[in-house]
Formats: sequence, C-alpha cells, structure tokens
Amino acid sequence: MKHLVAVVAVALVASLVFAPVASAQTKWVRGTVVSVASDTFVVKVAGKDMTFKVDKATQLEARGAGSAMRESELKGAPGVKFAEFVKPGVGVEVHYKDMAGVLMATEIRSGLSPAEGAAVAETAGGGARGTISAVTGSSVTIKSGDQELVFSVDPKTLVVGQGMGTINQKFKDQGKSPAITDLLKVNDSVYIYFKDEAGAKRASQIRVLAKAR
Repeated sequence: MKHLVAVVAVALVASLVFAPVASAQTKWVRGTVVSVASDTFVVKVAGKDMTFKVDKATQLEARGAGSAMRESELKGAPGVKFAEFVKPGVGVEVHYKDMAGVLMATEIRSGLSPAEGAAVAETAGGGARGTISAVTGSSVTIKSGDQELVFSVDPKTLVVGQGMGTINQKFKDQGKSPAITDLLKVNDSVYIYFKDEAGAKRASQIRVLAKAR
C-alpha cells in the first residue's frame, strides 16, 4: 500500500486538521532529531542542538500521517502524537518563530535522511504554503487562507517535489529544459521558500506537495 505524505496538526493528542497555513517571516533549519519530549524536541543543526516547542497550531508533514489519522478516527481516538513521526535519528526540516527566546515550531517536515538534514539552511525571508492560482514565466501566485501572495521567479528558482522527476526526465529525453510553466500548474499545492528583495518576494525554492488533479 502506498504511504501518504500528509500535513496535519500536532500536539500531545491533538485532533488532526488538513489546513494550509502561511508561515510568512518564519525561519527554517534542517537537522537530525536528538530527542523528543511531550511538547518539545531537540534537533542537531550543524553541530548545534536547538530545542523547539510544539503546540496545537504546529503543522506536521510526514509520510504515513494520513493513514494514521484515518486509523485513529476509525478507533474513535482523538488523534495521534507527533512523537510517532518525529523520532531520534530522523532528519527533519523545522519552520519556527523565535518568541522571546522560545523557538516555536510552526511546521515540521519529517522523514528526511540524516545526511540531508546535516546541513543548515535558514532564510532571511520565510515560507508560505498554499494553492497556485496563477503561474507565468516570471511569477507564481498562491492562495493561502484568505490571502493571495505573489512571488517572483527566475532561472535560479528551484522546483522540487512530487512529479518533478518525471517532468524533468521527459524534457531531458527531448534535449530540452522545462520552463516554470511546465513544472507548475494552477491548483498545485506548494510550499514556497522566499527572500525579501527590494520590496518583493523572490521564490528561492518551490516544493510541490501535491499536483493538481
């Protein structure tokens, strides 16, 4: 059976909610989980331990989370614990806000390889999740909650995630390189990492979470 990558709300025992959330102006890092407690977890990032706190607003993206949610609902249970998907030794990407010295995790992407998670990556801008409402050769617009956000794109913008390998291979076989409009379509679900440059939001990486059906 194919495992699903789902985005769910997490907490000690929280009800799971599939809800796109914009996390503009957050920072993010990649690292390897060292330990997990009831509402905190420690991640080693470039040799440094960082402690993050989670609450009911924290979003989790993890393979198998959707199946676990359905099984929990069938059993009448209130939800699943984030510790079932965020475990010591697992690579994670954590989006967070520094709240008076407390690093509050707004989103956790779990299941990365420890090798991938060894490198630190932190933005001066932030990230936003949403559904593409428009895409051109120079910009991508997403609907995130009740907001419409526009991001500029250029040849340096990296597009990764679901379906990208197949599309890139198709163009490679033809001796061509895909344009941004070949990779992204309206109604694709994406997470955009961006940097603020001269008053505009430039997409540095676009991660496709689900292709439009």
